[in-house]
This record gives sequence, C-alpha cells and structure tokens, in this order.
Amino acid sequence: MCFLDAARKLVLVSTIVGAITGCGGGGGSAVSTGSSSVTRAANEVEVTVDKGPAGYNVNRLYTDVTICTPGTLQCQTINHVLVDTGSIGLRILASELSTNVSLPEVKSGAETPLLNCLQFVDNSFAWGPVVTADVVLGGKTASAISVQVIGDPAFDGPSGSCAAGVPNNTLAVLGARGILGVGINAEDCGISCIGNAANGHYFNCADATCRTARPSTAALVLQVKNPVSQFVQDNNGLSIELPAAASAGQSSLVGKMVFGVGTQVNSTITPSATLSTNALGYIKVTLDGRARPNSFIDTGSNALYFDSSTMPLCAGSAKDFFCPVAATDFTTTLVGSNFVQTSVQISVANASDQFIGGSNTVLPRLGGPSGDSRTFDGGLPFFYGRRVVIGFAGKTSALGIGPYYAF
Repeated sequence: MCFLDAARKLVLVSTIVGAITGCGGGGGSAVSTGSSSVTRAANEVEVTVDKGPAGYNVNRLYTDVTICTPGTLQCQTINHVLVDTGSIGLRILASELSTNVSLPEVKSGAETPLLNCLQFVDNSFAWGPVVTADVVLGGKTASAISVQVIGDPAFDGPSGSCAAGVPNNTLAVLGARGILGVGINAEDCGISCIGNAANGHYFNCADATCRTARPSTAALVLQVKNPVSQFVQDNNGLSIELPAAASAGQSSLVGKMVFGVGTQVNSTITPSATLSTNALGYIKVTLDGRARPNSFIDTGSNALYFDSSTMPLCAGSAKDFFCPVAATDFTTTLVGSNFVQTSVQISVANASDQFIGGSNTVLPRLGGPSGDSRTFDGGLPFFYGRRVVIGFAGKTSALGIGPYYAF
C-alpha cells in the first residue's frame, strides 16, 4: 500500500521561501567530497540541514547517496539528497547523473520501459523511468534495486499521465538532487500494484518512441524500493538523531541516520514510547483541543503542519505559514494504534520574522496549516533534539513488529 503520498509538503518550502529571498540557480558538482571527519559505523550516515544546493531552503534534511552500475565499481556519490521518512524509494534527478554510471532500464510485462509516478499534496509530482542500481549508504549496500530517474528528457512526453501540476524535475524546483524515501514500507506501492493497472503509480510506454504512456501493473520485484529495507542486515528500521536547535534558528545542523533497530550497539534504544501506526503510517494526535486521527511524523515536511482556528496566517509570500504575534506553545498528545500515548511540546513562531535575512535554515518553530482538520504533520522541526525511530512494516525488533514510531 502506498505511504503518505497524499499528505506531504515536500515542495512547499522551496516554493514559498524561494519566493521570499530568491532561489539561486546551479548547484555545483554532484560528487560529494564529504563534510565531516567523524568516523562513522558501517550502519550510519551523516545527515545535514543547510540551505540546499539550489538556493535558500529551510528545514530540509540531506545526505549523500552512492549509486553504482549493478555488480560493478562504476559509482557516483551524489550529495544533497533529501531524506524523507514520508515516502518510499530513491529518486534521482536525471540532470545529476553521471554518464559514467550505466543504470539498466526496468522493463514491464510489455517489454517496454517501466515508468513511475509519485504525486504530492501540493499538486506537484515526480515522473520518470525505473532503473536498476546498487545503492550504497555508508557501509551498507542494497544490491540491484529499482530506483526512479526524475525528469529524464527521453520520457518527458507522457508525464501528463502522472498528474497535472508542477513537475519536480529540476534542481531549482526540487531543492535537492534527489529524494531518499525511507518510510515504513519496502515498496512504493506494494500489492495493490501487482494486479491493478489503474494504480496511478506505474505506467509503460505505449510505443517505441514513448510519446504516450498507459497504466501498468508492477510486480513487487520491479517496484521502487526503500533501500534500507533491502540491506542484508540492519534492515528492520532506522533512527534519525538530530541535536536540539536554537529556538531563534541557526544556519545549519549536523546529525546522523542509523540503520537497524537493536541490530548493533549504536542502534539499540530504550524509548519513552513506541507508537504503532496503521498501514498508512497514521497515528492519532490531539492538538489545540482537536483529535487528528490521520497524523504522522515526516522528515520530508519542512514545518509543523496543522489546521488551527487561533493561529493567524502570514501575509505576502509567506502566506502558507503561521505568523502569531508571539511564539505559541502547544501540548500534543500522540496515541498509537497500540493505544500507547505520550505528550510532546511544540512551539510555533512568526514565520515572516524567521525568514528575515535568509541565513537561518534550521527553524524549529516553523508552522503552517495542513489543509486537513484530521491531520497533524510533524515535519522536520519535530525531529530536532530527538532520536526518532521508524520501524518498518512486518519487521521485528525489540520494540515490536513494525510499523511504528518510537522516541
């Protein structure tokens, strides 16, 4: 089953903040030279929050991803790939791929290229062919898995089969060189795409030129994969570990993503609460006097999103965020489908004030309306100062059988 595609805020920050301060072009080399001298375990990678590769973005969590021609040492390391616990699969912009790395196309049952669509709530989408790659994260490798190439010009023609709206097919629009979707599931669609061609996720070329596309089924083995779930070990989940951020904001932040839950010394955790989710990754959150049963936490969202009758909206180009006169604190109660509950304090401050100067990319008090009274979207600010565990569906750990959140 598809995970959270209909409740995401992936592109909102690059659209709104770019409008405030201007969004620069270019992005430099896609080959990372590394940003830290810290020696890391094989099952962890560094993650950073900074302005991004295409201008000023805020609350975006990035990491480096290495992709290789399957079974070879022909590899490329790509920096500033967005870490997204609210989607599934690795998706890389075609413009960022080196010609030295050959990624074989995945063919559908009709022996034509398999095409993939990922739709976001802000009426934007990612479209492109499915290819096979070895994916390396730190010292771990997911061998010969399906990934998506976004914005491949050879397949741009039928993108209307995916969705209307804005295509996330350039560095300037996406604000990242790709998306690393490490949510609760192993595949981006699952069993619903095996026998149903009208699934909205998979298509194939209707002719040799691929000027039109038609809906397609996709076997599990062909579907875009969560790379972490495909590791030989340390594959039952992951944790995001970020330090606390200054309430007024700061220019950058460095943390880590650890693969596995209780599989190594560095992935062992005794959380204060483990909240099981339903199949869509939802828990119930009570906030501002309202129960919100379709709630989730998601590093791919750049703010704390929830509808509120008491929080005023900003004016001008920041109109999609909250602008209270003074910072406002809320107590949230989170309840899992296992009926475990815990309380978390959040704070929302004036977004326009936070954006002034365009120097702080870490904004822990950024909030905005979700557009859905049943939803609280705990975006990246929720993760600051916490160690958050994502347990994968059907996988067992000392914390239970996934899916779950723990912190």
